[in-house]
Amino acid sequence: MNKNIIKKIIIEFHESELPELIKRDSGIDLNSNKIVTLIGPRRSGKTFILYLIIRLLEDKGVDKKNVVYINFEDPRIYPFAAADIDVLIEAYRELYPERSTPYLFFDEIHEITDWERAVRYLDDKKQYKIFLTGSSSKLLSSEIATALRGRTISYKIFPFSFLEILKARNINVNKTISYSQTRFKVINQLDEYMSFGGFPEVVLEENERTKLRILQEYFNTIFIKDLIERYKIRNISFLKVLIKFLISNISNYFSISKYHRGIVQQYNLSKKTILNYLSYLEDVNFMFTVKKYSPSIRIQDANPAKIYCIDVGLRTATGFYTSEDLGRTAENLVFIKLLQMKNLDPLIELYYWKGKNRKSEVDFVIKRGIKIVQLIQVIWDVEKESTKGREKKGLLDAMEEFGMELGLVITKDYESIEEIDNKKIEYKPLWKWLLHDV
Repeated sequence: MNKNIIKKIIIEFHESELPELIKRDSGIDLNSNKIVTLIGPRRSGKTFILYLIIRLLEDKGVDKKNVVYINFEDPRIYPFAAADIDVLIEAYRELYPERSTPYLFFDEIHEITDWERAVRYLDDKKQYKIFLTGSSSKLLSSEIATALRGRTISYKIFPFSFLEILKARNINVNKTISYSQTRFKVINQLDEYMSFGGFPEVVLEENERTKLRILQEYFNTIFIKDLIERYKIRNISFLKVLIKFLISNISNYFSISKYHRGIVQQYNLSKKTILNYLSYLEDVNFMFTVKKYSPSIRIQDANPAKIYCIDVGLRTATGFYTSEDLGRTAENLVFIKLLQMKNLDPLIELYYWKGKNRKSEVDFVIKRGIKIVQLIQVIWDVEKESTKGREKKGLLDAMEEFGMELGLVITKDYESIEEIDNKKIEYKPLWKWLLHDV
């Protein structure tokens, strides 16, 4: 490895200005003595969160020259092996022999051959505060935990939340939002969020056709090409069929047995193969499953899961978005918000609920530790009395079973509080609910 090239990269970073940054709710504990690792899909903003951390350090008085930032996707240092890490440290020491112990920010760490050896070597010295990022299609949280053997805390980074989108669009939200003209801007942004999702590059792009092209590129490269390469998938045609089926059925129940019966004649595949492919999609944070609530793990596993996508814009990009699907899209956005909440609080668990008669159901049961803390139903079109009555009954039945006095219904624009038999149901528009911090 050429030491002079590394010196040039270090100096370039020190002499450059950090880009304009949007504050994000990552929940990262900077006071921990552990290695901090950020994992998430490509283009979800991991690099910019590293920049945010560097800016925070500067605000606390840390000189930028005490920071080493290296993006290992930089072609000038490819290939970089574990043994080259000494060259990197020597390059820094030669540039700044009088400097104190540096902060090390290593972006896309998976590009280093035997990266874990390099990181453990540095961590053993106890001289550096280390921050890492890795794309989930290249490096899983479980792999990092195994490789670093308890030395790291991993944080999942997802596309922008709705609040972060508003920050990116310079729309200020305050307590009087319900009464101000700004609410119309917020509602307009919700329409855009429901169509194009929250990937930062897409949010900041103005042209709708370009938004779609970016999302299609993400879909074809990040979530198709990377999956094929990572898991050595041979049945590529079926992988695409499965993904398109799942993405067109977000917020619906998915039974592997039922799906297998429907495709087995066309694709000679076992249920285990389908299960493996689904686990791959969850590993790379593309699709997620929510299980039925039950104290019994056996019952959870025996029932169909509900499926959700990391970003509803990917659904639009693949042609599976219609106005009739707004309710399911809204439910997926509620899931994304709850996923962000779960990411910040590891005690949170998410389930759906079905009553014993299987007619009553609730979209989300939020459990924290041993306690059920909230029940959420998504009813997009409250004006349909038949829908409202059925969904409301499901929520009331769940409230009765869990001994809860308050239930929440997320709607398109309806807002009210309804009291029934000493129980309260709060109806809240999606845009307003999404404004609350997770």
